[in-house]
Amino acid sequence: MNDGWIALHRKIFNSKDFNNQLEVAVFIYLVAMASYQATKVIYRKKVIFLKRGEVSIAYRDLAKKFGISFDRVRTIIKNLIASGNINQTLHKRLSVFSIVKYSKYQDLFTNTNQTIPHRTTTITTNTTSIDKNMLSLSSMTGLPKKITLPKLQDLKTKIIEKPKELNEFEIMKEKLDAEDYEKWVLHKLNS
Repeated sequence: MNDGWIALHRKIFNSKDFNNQLEVAVFIYLVAMASYQATKVIYRKKVIFLKRGEVSIAYRDLAKKFGISFDRVRTIIKNLIASGNINQTLHKRLSVFSIVKYSKYQDLFTNTNQTIPHRTTTITTNTTSIDKNMLSLSSMTGLPKKITLPKLQDLKTKIIEKPKELNEFEIMKEKLDAEDYEKWVLHKLNS
């Protein structure tokens, strides 16, 4: 499930279904990793058949992915289940999470369709807008540009935790090797 894309509305970050931004991040991760069609996967040496909108992942793996405790993940999953965003079932002693409104989130309205492998892209235009704002499928040529997504830990740091500012010693420790750093510290202490 590491290829392709998901549709994501900006209002998800202000939804009352979530208690905090970490819950939003975990939910978005589950949506992104969910199967977009029925498929067979091997997870932790077990074969699992997933339906559309399902993902199998262990609490421990989620905890490791987000850099949080097992208990914190369990609480987040309980909240996501209680708010009706996901359901959980056990399959061969593994948790299978199903995104309750997966089709609502991932099936786009159809006005103009362009087929992309495993997805349908819909472009809706506002007919009252100026022509330069109109987007036609015929103007899209070539392959889409490759983008690099930040790692989940980086997102967690940027969104949830305020990055701490490094002092002069920490900055130099990152820039210099151990021997040069030691010399620099001695020089700083002697001056």
